[in-house]
Amino acid sequence: MITWILGIALIIFVLIKRFGKDGRVEGYPLGMPRGTVRAIITLMVVSFPFTYIIANSQIPSEIVNTIFILVAFYFEARKGEDNRLKIIEEVKDTKEVSEEKRKTKKPLYLPRYTVRIFLMMLLIVFYLIDIFVQQISLELTNTLVDILVIAILYFIGTFFRALVQLFQKKKLKEQIEGIQNYQELSKYDILEKLDEQKRGGITNVGKSLFSIMVFIAVTAALFLFTVNIDFPLIFNVSLRRSLLLLINLYYGFRD
Repeated sequence: MITWILGIALIIFVLIKRFGKDGRVEGYPLGMPRGTVRAIITLMVVSFPFTYIIANSQIPSEIVNTIFILVAFYFEARKGEDNRLKIIEEVKDTKEVSEEKRKTKKPLYLPRYTVRIFLMMLLIVFYLIDIFVQQISLELTNTLVDILVIAILYFIGTFFRALVQLFQKKKLKEQIEGIQNYQELSKYDILEKLDEQKRGGITNVGKSLFSIMVFIAVTAALFLFTVNIDFPLIFNVSLRRSLLLLINLYYGFRD
């Protein structure tokens, strides 16, 4: 129940901010700050063990392994910024860079580090519950196999991300060639002109659709775990497990 309350509250908050004044972020999926969908998914999954703790039941291995990998992936993915902003920092004065960073919206429209701090707080709460309230029971089965599958899906997502980057590189080259007298401009001037152009296009539409699809899949998986219903797929693979594993594909693609 805590997961669903948290998820609904985050979605409502994000939608209010998204459709509020200056809420749209040009050039990113769904017009939201980079990493927003990943933040919602991660927070929902990491908070999901409360469902089992309250019922004093064992947390399924799929949830346990997903939390371990998600937290690691999230902290790694959120280390960096947009590469374009990093390059611009090299050529702009400090005051202008600081102003640009201040205007850059962070995941969930919240201050920097908010999501990571919240994740740490959730993990600390689980630890304190395990020590002082009740022993948290974890199901650990086929852990190595699960981690191998997670790594493979992440690699597949990374592979498709590389293909998208090749397409974007080609598009960027065409944009540079479309700048008037680009051969007479310095690389810094070209960078400034590129930064003035709006992001978007078919690539962002695809990323937006993929983000929505994964969010629906993960939400469906958590619902199936909540009501304790599952369906076997081909080779007797669990439906809810398969839906949950899509997170790793998404993280690899959107890293």
